[in-house]
Amino acid sequence: MAVTERNRLPEQGRASRFHQHVLADVDYLKSRGYNPARFLGMIAEEGSALAVAKRLFSSSRPISYGFERLWEMGELGRTVEFVAGLPWFRDLFTEDELDVARSRLVALRFPLEERLAAAAAHPPDWAADL
Repeated sequence: MAVTERNRLPEQGRASRFHQHVLADVDYLKSRGYNPARFLGMIAEEGSALAVAKRLFSSSRPISYGFERLWEMGELGRTVEFVAGLPWFRDLFTEDELDVARSRLVALRFPLEERLAAAAAHPPDWAADL
């Protein structure tokens, strides 16, 4: 995707921030008893969390094992489906990808709009210029 006026942070920088954001939860999830080894293996194979998210969104499977585990743990706010919808990462994805992510969360009655609004109220410092 092209960088627009609204998105001054180049796409590569945003992709790197997305990757960092997703990986930042790994230690927390391990402390809760879930080691996302499959997901980490996919990242090692694909090269980035962004590439893995896009792969998951294009999958014919309605949900992945990791998504299901995070749902069981009450942690859908830590899924790539949720993170993709954050205002500062949305432009990394197509509308079709965002629709898939959104539908997965909403199907499980996750309060998506409420959680996105709460997150948007406290954006990371680097997203201030967006």
